[in-house]
Amino acid sequence: LLPKKTRGESVEVRFMLRMSNEKSVSGKGQAGEFAAVMLNKGTTKHTRQQIKDEFDRLKANVNFFGSATMTTVNITTTRPNLVEVLKLTAEVLKDPIFPADELEKLRSEQLSQLESGRSEPQAIAFRKFQRHLTPYEKADPRYVQTFDEKVADLKAATLDEVKKFYKENYGITPGST
Repeated sequence: LLPKKTRGESVEVRFMLRMSNEKSVSGKGQAGEFAAVMLNKGTTKHTRQQIKDEFDRLKANVNFFGSATMTTVNITTTRPNLVEVLKLTAEVLKDPIFPADELEKLRSEQLSQLESGRSEPQAIAFRKFQRHLTPYEKADPRYVQTFDEKVADLKAATLDEVKKFYKENYGITPGST
């Protein structure tokens, strides 16, 4: 922690949760990605809207994203609200419910973004560059998929896979099952 005087008492927090190992999450990249992004879509205590409203009340911007091997949480808030924001973030991490309708919205958004990227030179170049820099086997979670492979994975991922990934990889003993 680096205490520093900031305008408006703003605070930024970023932490990463490392998951299991490459072998135990092999072939589970999409489930891992969906699990991370869906964390804040509802808990047993709060709906997606209630979580959003509470973060707004606390002047917090909290984002969750990740892959099969890691989840990253980015938080921006104010010093007086930090403890409450961290408590709500902990609830989101510990008690997500993964609503089916949220998975379908997320799938639709990602498919739309991916399809628009197929014709964008920058997206095409970035994907080719990443594939060249990280020449892993297809089952490796670090493997960079082609557009067609990513579309197929997005369409094939199920809510049960997302929930199973969460159960097996989040918590104090990841990858132990």
